[in-house]
Amino acid sequence: MTKKQLTLNFDTVGEALVELLRLRGIDYIFGGAPTSMMEALAKQSSQSETSLHGVVTPHEQTAVAMAHGYYAATQRPQAVYLYSIVGTANGLGGIINAARARIPMIIISARSPISERRGVPGARDIHVQWAQESFDQAAMVREYVKWDYEVRQPEQVADVLDRALEVAMAEPRGPVYISVPRDVLAAPLQGLTINEPSRRQFHPRLTPDPAALDAAAELLAQAKAPVIVTAETGITAANREALGRLGLAGGIGVLEASPVYSNLSPDHPCHLGYVFASQVNPSLEQADVILALECDVPWFTARVNIPPSTRVIQAGVDPLYQHLPMRNFPCDVALIGHADVILNGLADRVEKQVPDSTRQARLEQHQARRATESQALDEAVRKDSERQDISAAWANHALAQLVDDDVILVNEYPVDLRIVQPQGAGSYFGPSHAGGLGWGMAAALGIQAAKPDATVICAVGDGSYHFSSPLSCHEVAASENLPILTVVFNNGGWNEVRKSVLSTHPDGHAAKAPVIPLTTFGSQARFEAVVEAFGGFGARVTDPQQLLPTLREALRVVREERRQALVNIAISA
Repeated sequence: MTKKQLTLNFDTVGEALVELLRLRGIDYIFGGAPTSMMEALAKQSSQSETSLHGVVTPHEQTAVAMAHGYYAATQRPQAVYLYSIVGTANGLGGIINAARARIPMIIISARSPISERRGVPGARDIHVQWAQESFDQAAMVREYVKWDYEVRQPEQVADVLDRALEVAMAEPRGPVYISVPRDVLAAPLQGLTINEPSRRQFHPRLTPDPAALDAAAELLAQAKAPVIVTAETGITAANREALGRLGLAGGIGVLEASPVYSNLSPDHPCHLGYVFASQVNPSLEQADVILALECDVPWFTARVNIPPSTRVIQAGVDPLYQHLPMRNFPCDVALIGHADVILNGLADRVEKQVPDSTRQARLEQHQARRATESQALDEAVRKDSERQDISAAWANHALAQLVDDDVILVNEYPVDLRIVQPQGAGSYFGPSHAGGLGWGMAAALGIQAAKPDATVICAVGDGSYHFSSPLSCHEVAASENLPILTVVFNNGGWNEVRKSVLSTHPDGHAAKAPVIPLTTFGSQARFEAVVEAFGGFGARVTDPQQLLPTLREALRVVREERRQALVNIAISA
């Protein structure tokens, strides 16, 4: 690619920042923009120039989660604007989610002006600009961003942005934070020289040590009951394909642990199923070799007995998860690299060492186990179909009827992937393991913006819906023409909290109480009325027989009328 130097003149640093983001491949700035960037966007719009697309989000959490969803669907980072310290505080939960999910984004935050002098453009002239100044604005996010910096001089802006992008996209990836005082943004900038495209390219393929690959492959090939456990491998189609290949190469079972992506087709012969939240799976205790691949928590030591003799291979771009304060899982072999490189390297070796008879016997065992589990699950769903109320399993069964090749499913906790089974790469997105509630709806909007021809369905619990700043999300869906279908599994409270109390105190007073304190909501909220206020389709369902017809009508509205929709399902607790 031919590289050239451009010398550009800008009315303001804000205008330079708008143009630099565009030149560096950023399509969106979610959340709004500081004053001088707004002026620049207005100028470019009046001159019919191609520009950054700004999305106004009434709440900052919406902005951060939209950038999260957009990157997850495209692997292309976007920009977020947070207003000063108070906007940063509002967006912090989303930043924590992005950090733990290793989602890069460029966060730009306004800072109180430095100057108080008359005649300085952007100098302090609003009461809040004194109280909103902090001694160290980035301190509140520093633990959860990879890098932060304050632009102090106009001529720094290009170098700061290029540095932000290269750090955000270096593995392990994550958010970065830039603060800019208002008077610096308003300053003129003449004769700025930049390279186009950027010479700060840093996207190497991380390749594991061949000797470590040999050692890991030997462990897997000689194992009697090897298991692969993963959470985030499926962020790319190449990773997903390579995982399937390694599974078949050795007949190795694959377990998905609170999956953030669709890591393996649910129909793959080696798929062992899922564990969510505090669930466990017997395959891990029976394993003699475990490959933990892009998996922060492969098992719970407090609940799963992994024998000391079990060999553990940890693999991924940062297999030891160095950003986590404590993570105490053994590692006999470490494979540092991109997942598809690791998996294909292992598959090349394992398929030469595992006899066909062993491979076939394992595949037959997986098939028999799957048939038994599927039969039991089908029977449970059948029994629930005879109930007068709506169970979570029956709601999942109805939701499954909507999922086809055009659907992308976003799940903030209620979806049972044994029942609802998105098939393709990029067809499923789950929440960050940080657990910052309120991510799902806005992430779905970001995915819809990235994939306008797809049908995006977002499943949330009623607690997640409360946390999502739903007025903000519905406003963005309406104003940006992002018609997602939101399905609320409304059980009237905090079901996961209830289960956590019972897990911690199984024989305590809460277990004997008719209702566990502080786990239920006092009202039966009409969430469907909220979406109607923004021109969308809303419905509440209490009758099991009306659930599927209502979901299908909501889906029709989304696809044919291009309006957002919400179905509020009354789930039996």
